[in-house]
Amino acid sequence: MCHRLIRKFSTAPLPHILGLSSHPELAERLSKTLGFKISHVSSNPFSNSETKIIAPSLNPNSSFYIVQSPSSNINNQIMELLLTVQTCRQLHSNNVTAIIPCFPYARSDKTEGKNVAIGLKLISDLLEAVGVHHVITVELHSPQSEGFFNIPITNIQTTDFMCNYISNIPGNLILVAPDAGAMKKVSAISEKSGLPFALIHKERDCDGTISRMTLVGDVAGKKAVIVDDMADTCGTLAKAASLLMQQGASDVEAIMTHGILSGPAVERISNDQNISCITVTNTLPQNLESCSKLKVIDISGLIAESVQRTLS
Repeated sequence: MCHRLIRKFSTAPLPHILGLSSHPELAERLSKTLGFKISHVSSNPFSNSETKIIAPSLNPNSSFYIVQSPSSNINNQIMELLLTVQTCRQLHSNNVTAIIPCFPYARSDKTEGKNVAIGLKLISDLLEAVGVHHVITVELHSPQSEGFFNIPITNIQTTDFMCNYISNIPGNLILVAPDAGAMKKVSAISEKSGLPFALIHKERDCDGTISRMTLVGDVAGKKAVIVDDMADTCGTLAKAASLLMQQGASDVEAIMTHGILSGPAVERISNDQNISCITVTNTLPQNLESCSKLKVIDISGLIAESVQRTLS
């Protein structure tokens, strides 16, 4: 009986990583760290732009870990993910995990008016409807957004990871929260590292544009390290860096979890004399050649740890 069980266990299909179009490098890193087989799913859209995926030969009943972090062509890449999940479910897989390091529509997490949809809730419902069993992501824009999911979700936090990284930055540092939303994370890093922190209070006009920024704290003579969950167009970052330098900071660096860097972001950072460096994690693919100030730190180890917990 024991030999039969061992044989049955040894011939069971191994967990299988499926890398989609958005971030094949991260999928490869996870495969190497975890020792899982990896296959890449390609997309070949129809002439009318409908999404069509081409999946390799897959073993039925495998556990699939699908890596997709929508970035450049977000809506199409969401469809790639949904179609790939459906393909796995058609193979009778009882374990389909969607690894979505930077979750799309994460900022659409509340109704700002009667006629505004909650995009995050829609994406979570679609993942559940198509048959995803578990979602692994990194730092949703609002922690309470986990409540939108009716399936298990692992929302990886980078506080300890960033604290370790920041502790190796030389100089007389002060942490800076660029808005109230970043305050919880900044205060947690401050408590763990012993570094002081400051807060920037933003006031907005009725159209949502920033009308005034006020610094709470003393940054004079210190290297200011701005910490937040995402860098998109970097307009707020540029204004915050300008304010910090005006208030006597010796230098300004930024550390963000998700480097979206859309629109004018790269050009804005490159030309901004107040920002010496911006560091992001690899939840999204980055082109280091596009900006000499850009640094990327690898968090595939954190994601791999969360995957391993699903196997225990």
